[in-house]
Amino acid sequence: MAHDDPRPDHPTLGRWHALQTLADRLEALLRTPEAVDDFPAALHAATRELDRLMAEDVDLGVFEVVRISPDKLSRYGSLHSLHTACVVWLVAHRKEWAQTKRLSALSAALTMNIAVTDLQTTLALQAGPLADAQRERMNQHPLDSERLLRSLGVQDEDWLAAVAQHHEQPDGQGYPQGLVRMTDLADVLRTCDVFCAKMSPRTGRPAMLSPTAALSIFHQRSANKFGASVVSTIGVFPPGALVALNTGEQAIVTARTTDPLRPMVALLTDEHGQPLDAPVSAATGKDAGRPVAGAAKDASLAGLFPPTDVLRTR
Repeated sequence: MAHDDPRPDHPTLGRWHALQTLADRLEALLRTPEAVDDFPAALHAATRELDRLMAEDVDLGVFEVVRISPDKLSRYGSLHSLHTACVVWLVAHRKEWAQTKRLSALSAALTMNIAVTDLQTTLALQAGPLADAQRERMNQHPLDSERLLRSLGVQDEDWLAAVAQHHEQPDGQGYPQGLVRMTDLADVLRTCDVFCAKMSPRTGRPAMLSPTAALSIFHQRSANKFGASVVSTIGVFPPGALVALNTGEQAIVTARTTDPLRPMVALLTDEHGQPLDAPVSAATGKDAGRPVAGAAKDASLAGLFPPTDVLRTR
């Protein structure tokens, strides 16, 4: 997929371009892994690139996860794995995991659904219920993905165990094996997977706004001990979230500040809800005259401007 060329004097756009290029590479790796000469090396390179990009600009990674985009439906199979890996990185960083453990967790997130990459996109676009064959493939995909990774030469047992166990739950109600004990990597992977799935759209179901999705994982068995880490790390008004200001203006969050209730935003409309000619950077909060009133109610605001125009305001 073609992406806008980054302006050399705008680091944010350069990193954005790199992240989108990585998404394209990952899609090719996940859809045709057998065609890759050395899959473990190729995936390792992608994992290290994501690790670097997240370390350089955490808010940009969160922006990519949270923003509403039609790509999240049409490319669900690969983008969901990338976005889950971004959230896994946030938790691993919060928990101060060693680099080896963090990279194993990221690799597991990127490949957790490798056996059903195309099927996941099909299901995201499918209006009706799963057919029996589709349901069986989805039920078995953790073990199928583990077997495929082994056949491709992956030898990292922490990575493989996380993939095999990422739908298991401590009460034994998970699948496909009904385990009651799983690794830390599998545990965090399940929680981040659920979080990102809740934010992603399906045919006939719009994407959930991030704060709603975050809070709702506390009501899911799959949240377990990492649910609080996901919610506290993402924040109340994360980058990529659409927000309404008490002035009547509508905006998209571009960066967090030391005050979680006063993010930096790009204004999308004026006080009357009319689209601006271009996004405008603005601080929020009472002292700035623009307190955040809450989440915006109109998801179509995300389509007013391309993400590159929004990110130019940073």
